[in-house]
Amino acid sequence: MAKKPTKNVIEKKEFSLDDFKKTQGLNFTIKEKELTWIPLSEAFHDAVKVPGIPIGYFTSFRGYSNTGKSTAIYEGVAGCQKIGVLPIIYETEGNWNWEHAKNIGVQFEEYVDEETGEVNYRGDFIFIQGSDLLNMYSCYDHQHSKMGTKPLRYEPVVEDIAYHMNSILDAQQEGKLPRNVCFFWDSVGTSNCFKGATSKTTNNQWTAGALATCFKSLINFRIPASRREDSEYTATFAVVQQIWLDNENKVIKHKGGEAFFYSPRLIFHFGGILTHSTEKLKATLNGEEFQFGIETRIRCEKNQVNGIEQKGKIASTPHGYWNPDKINDYKELHKDFIKEKLNTEYDDFVIEKERINLSDEDMHG
Repeated sequence: MAKKPTKNVIEKKEFSLDDFKKTQGLNFTIKEKELTWIPLSEAFHDAVKVPGIPIGYFTSFRGYSNTGKSTAIYEGVAGCQKIGVLPIIYETEGNWNWEHAKNIGVQFEEYVDEETGEVNYRGDFIFIQGSDLLNMYSCYDHQHSKMGTKPLRYEPVVEDIAYHMNSILDAQQEGKLPRNVCFFWDSVGTSNCFKGATSKTTNNQWTAGALATCFKSLINFRIPASRREDSEYTATFAVVQQIWLDNENKVIKHKGGEAFFYSPRLIFHFGGILTHSTEKLKATLNGEEFQFGIETRIRCEKNQVNGIEQKGKIASTPHGYWNPDKINDYKELHKDFIKEKLNTEYDDFVIEKERINLSDEDMHG
């Protein structure tokens, strides 16, 4: 009688996911640092219920021209100085005003350069304009990543800012800059790209592509990675970006392309969608008037930081943001400033509002 075949019993091995992770170097997950903020004004918090700019994140302030966006940059710089974060300012729009910065609370010293006789400013910040970028990188070939000896173009480009930001973060990681930093850019869409500059043309698609490419590692890795507890220092990024309306589809578009719309974790929208939707704030006396600010709508368009998405109104003034419901308090606190602008000694000036570019849809939106 034939023997029945015996079954080969396969011994099951115990599997440990923890051991497997260890062999792959994935046996731990680093916790993020506690959420902290670069403080903006109380009025900003009153309007959107967010205290300011989240540290370790990418934040965007967007809207039409003259809707109060840049005030957030001045307040952000002042807020950085209050908590010991080093503000690094890229000013490519040409609208920075040192008196305005001082009134809002930015700390700096004004001095005269003994060699040139020029008035300069120094303090706990790094301030970079388009001409500074050009001086540093006009000979740099961003296409082939090498420095030459002759200028390749005569205008700053968006790649210059990304290159400089990476250099700052390299210095931070190497211990040469032992500080938490916050990058501010006012504003996206004001600079050409390398390809456009070297070909002496302007192509919006080229610039949009350059922004998406050269900032990719910064906004998707280097800045978020600084939130990890094993990162000694943090990096934060905040930008101002103008918008325009695609009238055909009634869709908001962003100057410089859409890369900086999808990437920020926090977006604040100033003004309306169809129009600027602002109101001029004027001090008037005996037929003389001084426009000292604007009142605008503001809303948190996107919040992937703490989820709060509120909307309200805010006044942008020479001294920062102010609660529109308390504008008479502003008048009392800064009446000497307003009287000087009106060239009067009298205190009985009145504050008036002039509505501009306010559509019914935006007014009730």
